[in-house]
Parts: sequence; structure tokens; C-alpha cells
Amino acid sequence: MLRKVMKLLGLVALVMLTGTAVMVGYLMTGGRPPKEGRVLAVSEAERYLLAAAREGETELVAGLVKAGTPVNIQNDRGFSPLILAAYHGHLETARVLVAAGADACAGDSRGNTALMGAAFKGHADIVELLLQQPCAVDQSNGVGQTALMFASLFGRKEVAEKLRQHGASAQRRDASGRSAEDWASTQNPEAPVAAPTALVPAGASTASAR
Repeated sequence: MLRKVMKLLGLVALVMLTGTAVMVGYLMTGGRPPKEGRVLAVSEAERYLLAAAREGETELVAGLVKAGTPVNIQNDRGFSPLILAAYHGHLETARVLVAAGADACAGDSRGNTALMGAAFKGHADIVELLLQQPCAVDQSNGVGQTALMFASLFGRKEVAEKLRQHGASAQRRDASGRSAEDWASTQNPEAPVAAPTALVPAGASTASAR
């Protein structure tokens, strides 16, 4: 009981701090709107939200968003809270972010989306959630790779089936000329795919992601 109370008090304090940070950021920019493609840069609030999404701290995420932290902010690699939550398998956190208006179609600096990250890791429940969003199922990253290609390459059969049921093409080809069917036949975790190196946290390998 005491632990829950302490956590609640911590959440309240964090929400208050974030609200203050948002206001300070607004005043420092003179009330000017942010540049196109980037939401209001309030660094502390952004870091809190990104970290909470990565760790699956759903209550913190909900509190930060409610306090005014922009839901579509990105870090220096282009990872948004939704991309981080999806990649790390935090379904409820992803639900909160989507409900708050997170852009499921937005990609990171290499064009990899939350759906691609979830497909790569085999999080079928999150893939199902993201497939309900108004994004093209065959949306591709900077080198033409789709979520189905990632699922096929890493043997995520349940995810691949869900994607196909939603119209994903097994014949579509990436910049290297490979299709999802080609990647499925290789089953090689060391293949030169952009998303694993862009999405796997520092220090992790694509082989360990299996």
C-alpha cells in the first residue's frame, strides 16, 4: 500500500514538474509555434516521456501526456514514444499513446515505423493494435523494407499472418530487389537490414533480438 502511495505521489510531482516545464518552454519561445516536423522542444518533459514509454511506465506516460507533453516528440534517432513502446512490447503504453493522438505512421530517422519495430520483435498484440491505425500496411522505410519483410526475415509467423490478412504484399520488393518471400527463405539474422540496427538499443545485436 505504501509503495502505491509513493508511486502516486511521484506521478503527481512529475506531472506538476512537466506542466511547469511546458509553460517555461512556451514562454521562452515567445509563444511561437514550433517548426514544422518538430513539436515544442521542452527537453526535460520529452526525455521523461521517451524514457517512460521505453520502460512501459503507462501511468507516467498518461500523466505526462495529460500534463501537455507532446505525444509525437522524437529523440536524436527519430524514435518517438510510440516507436519505443511498440519495439519493447508495451501494449498498454502503446494504447495510451495511440489514444492520445500518437502518429502510428511516423518513422524514425531511417523511416522505420512503430509497426516495423513490433513486427521485427514479434509483438503480435501490438501489431494488431497498430494495424487498426490509418497507415498503409506496406509502408516502407528508407530502403524500401516493410513490416512483412521484417516479420518474414525473423520468422515471426503469427505477425506475418496478421500482416497478410490486412493486405501486406509478399511480392513487394525493397531497394535490394528482395521480397518478403525472399527474406523468409534466408532466415538470416545478420542480413543487411536497416531497421534492426536502427531500432535495436545500443550494445544489442540483431542475433540477440531473435
